[in-house]
Amino acid sequence: MRPNDYFYFLTSLVPDIWQANLEIKIAALETQIEETKAKLDDAAAKLKNPDPHQTVSNHIKLLRQYNDIRDIGTSLMGVIANNRQVPMKRVYQDFHVDEKD
Repeated sequence: MRPNDYFYFLTSLVPDIWQANLEIKIAALETQIEETKAKLDDAAAKLKNPDPHQTVSNHIKLLRQYNDIRDIGTSLMGVIANNRQVPMKRVYQDFHVDEKD
């Protein structure tokens, strides 16, 4: 075989090697997709409520309840501060509550 023929022989193999390499990569990616789908299905099965709109609605409801309770607590602390004739900050300290709470 002449050197020139050998070169052509090798270059004729390149597309086959690339295709085989791509097929290996595709198979690995398909496996990764299946594993990711299985993880997604597992996570979805663990959800209490898979409907995102219902979940958001429930969180909003809980936040409103929290805010109402916080407002009542703040009002009560205001009454206590008024009764003791001390600043609200002092009442927060007495009850070990951070002002940001």
